[in-house]
Amino acid sequence: MSLSNLMVFRHAKSSWDHETLSDHQRPLNARGRRAAKTIGMVLRARKLMPDLVWSSDSQRTRETVVRAFGEDVKTEFLPSLYHASANTILSMCAEHGEPKCERFCLVGHNPGFEDLIYYLSGTPRRMPTGTCAVFKRTDSESDWLSPQSWHLQSYLKPRDFED
Repeated sequence: MSLSNLMVFRHAKSSWDHETLSDHQRPLNARGRRAAKTIGMVLRARKLMPDLVWSSDSQRTRETVVRAFGEDVKTEFLPSLYHASANTILSMCAEHGEPKCERFCLVGHNPGFEDLIYYLSGTPRRMPTGTCAVFKRTDSESDWLSPQSWHLQSYLKPRDFED
């Protein structure tokens, strides 16, 4: 089984209603809960549900994963992904090695995720909360972290699929 799709999924919209919570503890708000579910339904309909997820361990990324993918998707919650830069994300991925699955998803935060998408696609893009960039592997012989290995297939924003 070789990696064919990489998804870079920014957490959905979080709540600022609880002043006593740290940034790490903030949950999703109602809009974020809907958005995560919407992106999950779109990925499912396109047969792009991940086999493996590496996610930041923040509350909002945890909720995004569960709302989008359910609780049965193999997920590793990694503290090193919390507000990680693109360079940190790439280093962490290199350290862990290429995932042994077909569809792999990273769930985390900006600005690192916008920078990662720019690195992989060569095109700067805004990444609002709840957005998922789907890359298709074009060169399985190259290093999996090389931009030449990937083509941006879809850029899924929740508002494009909600009524």
